[in-house]
Amino acid sequence: MKRPVFYMLLILTSLVMLLPFVWTLYASLVKNDMLVNHFPTSISEYGFENFMYIITQSHIATWYKNSLFVTITITVGNLLFNSMAGYSLARIKFPGSKILFFVTLGIMMVPIQILLIPIFIMMATAGWINTYLALIIPFLVNPFGVFLMRQFFVTFPKELEESAKVDGLNRISIFFRIALPLAKPALIAQAIFIFVWNWNSFPFPSILATEPEMYTLPVGIYQITNTAYTSSITASMAGVVLMTIPTIVFFMIFQKYFISSSIGSGIKG
Repeated sequence: MKRPVFYMLLILTSLVMLLPFVWTLYASLVKNDMLVNHFPTSISEYGFENFMYIITQSHIATWYKNSLFVTITITVGNLLFNSMAGYSLARIKFPGSKILFFVTLGIMMVPIQILLIPIFIMMATAGWINTYLALIIPFLVNPFGVFLMRQFFVTFPKELEESAKVDGLNRISIFFRIALPLAKPALIAQAIFIFVWNWNSFPFPSILATEPEMYTLPVGIYQITNTAYTSSITASMAGVVLMTIPTIVFFMIFQKYFISSSIGSGIKG
């Protein structure tokens, strides 16, 4: 009896979670006046006019290019630097390593909004506003990614390192040739988190990129919503749908690695 009730709760929860996405898709396929006045009942009342308007009347192709370049670069950088930091904290004993680990945990608890003004001032001082450097450099390391990789490497077998040292490998070679390839599940889990966070990021790109040619997708969609191109809710929903597609595809491709990492990478401590 408990199992059917449990499954029913899961189904209801899934429906509640999916409802905003379903509404967004529906709103993107109807005209603005239909969305406000009545629910379309005929298939002919649905169409792709909103998508065509966004594609032809905005800079969405440029925003897509910016988001892809910025997000992929940040993700690759995080995979490298977070892994190096996590490996160092887990496998190398040096003065202050425990303090650095607790500092990393402390940074994870700091609201990201607190960093808006300091990062903006640093980027403005460097003259990087409206450049890819401002959108990428401050985000190449993520404390959660460092924590995730540290927890994975804590469980890394010491015997492998000892065997590698006997074969003449130094610490850097051990990391790149042995530790990093074996960390594939944790790396992919980290990649999913970092990719989604930065693809959907709005606060920082909105203050670091003020020219339309440098907008990322979230900033561009916001401008669409706020009459930069149109006041139509349905047109902005079409933009949201186009923005969501890459994250859904990315997660569907790598979800099995994400699940295996959550179970076995040492997140539980």
